[in-house]
Amino acid sequence: QTHYGIDIAGLAKMPIKAANDGVVIFAEYLGIYGNCVLIDHGGHVYTMYAHLSQMDVSPGQTVSKGQDLGRSGNTGMAGGDHLHYATYISDIPVEPSEWFDPAWLQTRIDDIYKDFKSAE
Repeated sequence: QTHYGIDIAGLAKMPIKAANDGVVIFAEYLGIYGNCVLIDHGGHVYTMYAHLSQMDVSPGQTVSKGQDLGRSGNTGMAGGDHLHYATYISDIPVEPSEWFDPAWLQTRIDDIYKDFKSAE
């Protein structure tokens, strides 16, 4: 089975922060993902934070980049305390580590968006 997203290790029950501004669209138990938060960042971009031991947000809540969402954990089908982090465009999983690279964001998102807007 394909493993979409990345697993991020850290200290047990480390604070989990929002990758960017958005609206929480899901915050509850989700099978193998355990306690899971999904954020809609607009433009059909979504992020998922899974295996949480604690969730500090609720659906409909607006969050800011860096805001605490909860704490890492080992809920669901996790072999130990960690964060499972995934990025989606619409319902298609994409490699989240690319979105950590400012140069990648510039050439793949910002420049294309600017070209699109100038063509309108």
